[in-house]
Amino acid sequence: MATLPIDTQNQNYISSLQQATDPKKNAPNQQLDQADFLRLLTTQLANQDPNKPMDPTNFVTDLTQMSQLESTNKMNEAMQAMTTSLQSMQVMQSASLIGKNVQAVGDLLSHQQGTTSDIKLDIKEPLTDVKVVISNDSGPVKEIFLDDQPIGEKVAQWDGIDKLGNDMPSDDYQLTVYGTGKDGDIKTIDTIVPSRINSIGVGSDGTARATLATGEIVNVDQIREIS
Repeated sequence: MATLPIDTQNQNYISSLQQATDPKKNAPNQQLDQADFLRLLTTQLANQDPNKPMDPTNFVTDLTQMSQLESTNKMNEAMQAMTTSLQSMQVMQSASLIGKNVQAVGDLLSHQQGTTSDIKLDIKEPLTDVKVVISNDSGPVKEIFLDDQPIGEKVAQWDGIDKLGNDMPSDDYQLTVYGTGKDGDIKTIDTIVPSRINSIGVGSDGTARATLATGEIVNVDQIREIS
């Protein structure tokens, strides 16, 4: 069986076939703008029954509604542009935080061997049986029991000693803190940890985000203290 050479004409033919079978490229515009609406009204007026002419009140009402819709769309576009501008401004202002030491909501604790690490808890409701679990890649290292805690901030301290009495090396440790609520459900507790901001970026939603020295990424509004 002979093979047809694939020249320019063949390529154009194949492209035409592909376009013909692509419903998205050939589908009509599904949205009506103000010009389309006016053309429809003009056509309706030109083809109306002389014995039953179109009610001018309905015409004015329809035109007013279309004008209001157009104004709303323009206002939405302006608001979107303003939001984008404010987000860009926030990112630019947040760039000054790079290199700063901060206290931020996060669950990675940078511990230095031979020192005591402070772990600040943000407790949003009274809890019982509060527990702080410190872990590394091998699993839980130490559990700290804090009993019952009221609403507010609480500082738990870890001396760097694990459950077997070993002095743990300098590293980033995972924090898991939880307690029991009044309904009997387990409630997680946010931890506020000291760190340093390495870089500022933009999230998928346009908000400014900070990359901490631990590699953890947090929203800028989760930074509680800057020094």
